[in-house]
Amino acid sequence: MVTLKRKLRSDKFPLTLHPTGLYCKKIKGKIYYFGSNRTEALQKYLNKATILHGGSNDLQKPKSDNMTLQQLCDMYLSYQDSKLQANDLTVNYYNEQIRSLNRLMRFLGHKINVADISTMDLQNYKRMIQNSHLSVCRLNLHISIMKAMFQRTSRRSGHVLPI
Repeated sequence: MVTLKRKLRSDKFPLTLHPTGLYCKKIKGKIYYFGSNRTEALQKYLNKATILHGGSNDLQKPKSDNMTLQQLCDMYLSYQDSKLQANDLTVNYYNEQIRSLNRLMRFLGHKINVADISTMDLQNYKRMIQNSHLSVCRLNLHISIMKAMFQRTSRRSGHVLPI
């Protein structure tokens, strides 16, 4: 008598065929498409799998509680780079983030401890960029990048930041 071995989930092909004819995978509530050729789609998925599933070790917080602004910006840009590699971010927006954070570090200083940044420092910085004749859209983009960095990294590192 022949016994059929039931396929386990780990034995199955990891991608599903979408009605559009593309192979896809739902990861963290978002559907990612990898192409219509089965073998090429699998290869693309395997190349991006660690980034998409969040297994990157680049986002570890510093070991000490004295995180500098440079470390905070590097940690945030590392996270954003992983989003760029997963095609969740455009190159132009990523470059805008780099320019924006470099401007913030020039104003506050690279080596300032994040815990030492006061609300007054951030208000002075905001006033400075408002006076630099940026368009309203550019100004709002600049502030949203800074705010996102402080909020994102404060959740990861457990630091309470003055925003």
